[in-house]
Amino acid sequence: MAHISIYKNIIFIEGFEPLAKILGKIKYKNLFAYNSQNQTIDYVKDQLVKKTIALGGNAVIHFKYGQKSVGWFKSILLGFDDDIQWYGSGLAAILPEEKQKEILSHFYDLTTC
Repeated sequence: MAHISIYKNIIFIEGFEPLAKILGKIKYKNLFAYNSQNQTIDYVKDQLVKKTIALGGNAVIHFKYGQKSVGWFKSILLGFDDDIQWYGSGLAAILPEEKQKEILSHFYDLTTC
């Protein structure tokens, strides 16, 4: 089973969801070159949330993320104080209401809403 998380009311699925209607590919664009190792995954998710909402979606599927080195040469050449940057991508999607409720029920007690 794919790992699922929720961030700012958007469902992130690290895998495939057959009921999802795909809206388009989305990708995190690194806005900061310095101290990237001090950033969290929230920087990646914030940007993907905005892109998903702009497309009318409520989920990101095939969510992939991590940190990678920019390479020692580029790091020295540009004077970076670190050589680690975040990456992230996925597919903006719309999950049907029933599937969305099913996923949310695992995170929240919907009977109190």
